[in-house]
Amino acid sequence: MNKRILLLYLIVSNSLFAKTKSLTSFEENGLYGFKDKKGNVIIQPQYEQTMEFTSTGVSFVVSKNKWVCIDQKNNVLLESFLYDNGPDYLSEKLARFVENGKMGFHNERCQKVIVATYDFVYPFENGHAIVCNGCELKPEGEHKRIVGGLYGLINRKGKLVVPVLYDAILSFDAKKRLVEVKEAGKTRKLKME
Repeated sequence: MNKRILLLYLIVSNSLFAKTKSLTSFEENGLYGFKDKKGNVIIQPQYEQTMEFTSTGVSFVVSKNKWVCIDQKNNVLLESFLYDNGPDYLSEKLARFVENGKMGFHNERCQKVIVATYDFVYPFENGHAIVCNGCELKPEGEHKRIVGGLYGLINRKGKLVVPVLYDAILSFDAKKRLVEVKEAGKTRKLKME
């Protein structure tokens, strides 16, 4: 067998037969934990609800009435923002998390990539997210809405491209780098920094 074919065979066989540590949830006495493929208990039943582990090795579970992200060693990585009765969805590969009453963004591995420094953040759209400070979530029927505060805009690196100074961010055009803001009852357009 020539060296190229042998090398190709080794690469393919290693990737096809590589072991993945996949855990499956199970229920016992109303609580959920995780077992490995052989049925060994890896994480004792302790959660009110669980989602299966993702291909990136994390799972979202309900602990003390909060959705948290854990790794396969049962380390809590972060508390997810509650959206639609579950953990926040990824939008442009980032989702929201909560820490000390503030919000930031994490990636699919539950690694915090934008520090939790805002009172509220909207999901990313066209490479940017609207953020606010001084705003509050107010109950409105079975949902909540954001009221008050000052708004700004960040990019995917967490850099403010519009400072948190405006009553509202009405729209933005990422390609033209223009933002329409509301300030003291008037609207105007700004250039992103």
